[in-house]
Amino acid sequence: MSSKQFSRRDFLRMSAMTAAGAALVACAPAAAPGAGGSSAPGADKSLSFWMWNTFAPPADELMQEKLNGWAEANGVTIDISRDADPNMQTKVMPAIEAGTLPDAMFINSGVGLQMTDAQALEPLTDLFPEIGDAHGGWQPRLDSYVTRDGVITFLPYSIDTPMVQFRRDLYEEAGVTVPEGQWTWDETRDLTLEASKYTEDQGNKLYGWGFGVVKLQHDGWCTDLFRNYGADLWDETGTKIILADEKMAEATAALNYAKECWDLGLFPPDAAAYDYAANNKAYLEKQALLVINAASIYVAAQESDPELAEATGLAPKPKALRDTTDAGLRYTVVMSKDSQNKETATDLIRALFDSDIYAPWLEKGFVANVLKEYDSLPMWEGTRKAFNLAAQIGTYGGYPAPYDNAAMSELSGSPDAPVGSMVVRVLIDGWTPEDAIAEADEFSKRVFSKYF
Repeated sequence: MSSKQFSRRDFLRMSAMTAAGAALVACAPAAAPGAGGSSAPGADKSLSFWMWNTFAPPADELMQEKLNGWAEANGVTIDISRDADPNMQTKVMPAIEAGTLPDAMFINSGVGLQMTDAQALEPLTDLFPEIGDAHGGWQPRLDSYVTRDGVITFLPYSIDTPMVQFRRDLYEEAGVTVPEGQWTWDETRDLTLEASKYTEDQGNKLYGWGFGVVKLQHDGWCTDLFRNYGADLWDETGTKIILADEKMAEATAALNYAKECWDLGLFPPDAAAYDYAANNKAYLEKQALLVINAASIYVAAQESDPELAEATGLAPKPKALRDTTDAGLRYTVVMSKDSQNKETATDLIRALFDSDIYAPWLEKGFVANVLKEYDSLPMWEGTRKAFNLAAQIGTYGGYPAPYDNAAMSELSGSPDAPVGSMVVRVLIDGWTPEDAIAEADEFSKRVFSKYF
């Protein structure tokens, strides 16, 4: 725990950086009476529920339909408020101060942690194992991530992990056999170079990797690269920076690999100017062979360019010494501490994880399941099986610590975020890996010294 105390407002301000940095890009029948398996609450029961529009509108519409169906079947009057995902924090934080939070809501884990710190949430500690036991258990590492000081205030609802998305058709035309499942970083380099050379020979060169080279890496490719090579910024307690003192060799190897790929011409010529949507554009406009970003790119292609979606392959982000890839809880379920109808809200939360609601919602979205019962859904048998695999090997905020904290939030959300800064120094500014690591280590220790 931190030895230096910050006010609630300080914590919310620091944590806001993480919430901002984490943001990347035929309805089923209504629920039958009794959906959710809970006893029907009294007819005078009412609930307010907030949800957010995702990058998969059919999933949003289906969820609202299912919520209304459950309410009707159980004699509940439900008031559903929907808003744009980017408005989440600006809507929730004032509601905490004003005491106007809904009974229950979807929220991403970053805002959920801020709400926990603000003491705005009802503990759901007993509900977590109950729901897990009812659905075959939770996916790996979720239990340690959501448990803070023995208390659970948010229940995971979906896992969102950036994916390798690649032009399978062009790799095949080039005679390149791509691996099943997760690639190694060396395979990602070699196979993409071969496919890019093929497109150049055909007179329409696609550059290999649609990766940005900027300090705050929104697509997360370099953060995973460092993790895969064993290069950690902090230790397993999450309180001590160990980059230069204990991880110099691993960090140097990661930077040397990135520099080699840069020199080979895998990166786009404007990589240093990439913003949030840059590799979405690069892939959807058929400029790049391979990108790493949220699976919403694949979902968008299914709507706007079905031929491109059909030609797209998916895989978890690559591996090296470690096979871990970063994962985030895009949606969690929480209950307001001030809820006037906690029993009915609990019934609704249970119902949200039942197959008549959860399975069709997954089918229409672009996220992976949090409960093992849904590993066997038919949707995971084709291209989208990569979503599920990435979720199972994914690590959550704070790795190698069990979970994140305010110091990590400030450091990772800084305009001078250390991993991206090291990559920029070596690839763009021509620094040696050792000098880049030393600068990042000093900056990281300075941030952590404010907390520990």
